[in-house]
Amino acid sequence: MSKNLAMSMEKQKRGQLGVNVVERIVLQDWRGRWQPIDSVNDDGVDGLIFMESRGVPTGQIVFVQVKCTSKKPRSDGVVAVAIKREKLTMNIERWRRVVGAAILVHVNPVTLKAYWVNLRDENAIGNTQVLVPSENIFNKSSRKEISKLCGTIHRDLLIKKLTTKGSDFPYLKEKEHIQVCARKYYKKLDSLALRIGGNGPVVRFTKEGWGHITRFGRARLTQLQSFQLLGVVKEMIESTNESELREIKPETGCPVEFVYLMAAISFPHRQTAVVKIILWRRQDSVNGTNYSFRTIYEPRRRHDVLGVR
Repeated sequence: MSKNLAMSMEKQKRGQLGVNVVERIVLQDWRGRWQPIDSVNDDGVDGLIFMESRGVPTGQIVFVQVKCTSKKPRSDGVVAVAIKREKLTMNIERWRRVVGAAILVHVNPVTLKAYWVNLRDENAIGNTQVLVPSENIFNKSSRKEISKLCGTIHRDLLIKKLTTKGSDFPYLKEKEHIQVCARKYYKKLDSLALRIGGNGPVVRFTKEGWGHITRFGRARLTQLQSFQLLGVVKEMIESTNESELREIKPETGCPVEFVYLMAAISFPHRQTAVVKIILWRRQDSVNGTNYSFRTIYEPRRRHDVLGVR
């Protein structure tokens, strides 16, 4: 057997060892699914992790490059995984294109301990190496952080979709200041006695709600965003049944005070966005359950196109 062939086989065995370690962690600790990718397709991805929650696929996918080397951490605790410049350049483009998370997992062939890094983090990429921090241990506890890198697209695709018209935003066409016009429209919403689901409980638009979206200390641009979104309130409330409202979990032992509804809104004057309305829910011994408006905003603001903050 030639020396080159022996080295190639040893490298292949070591690579498989690394993949086996990652697969074991995914199956046992993450309770997810691992799908290996044929090594002949050397395109910077050795396998896919399909995230699951209680045995049900969440729709989140993690693209994984596995490297199994004896490389020791530098003095700063970082393992510099060497990759040829040309190959690294091609892989970077692939990692940026995938819809989901892209990570590199470095496995020590002796200790079988694994560490990971986000391949979309520019600070993790050098000219001919990927930098893997030793504090990023790839184990059960890393699942939550890595899942956040998948973004929110998998959830947003399931959100109710609504289309608005220009006539839904008459207050934006007025000549007065937007806050003045939005205040008048807010009062109009209360006069409409909007009902959840069209025939459910009435939602009141009180001074308390207006005071919350214009409160001191709330960023001015965030206030303006709420003003601009008021035009979708009627459609969202009347198209959402009371059973579809989601509770916001309070502190332990406290009753639920707030509920929310969400929708992906198509606007006539700007890009589509996910919009969230929060309502106060109070119990009244005479009138039963009462709802009032608290706030409206875009929960994906300051996130990238994948929904990653």
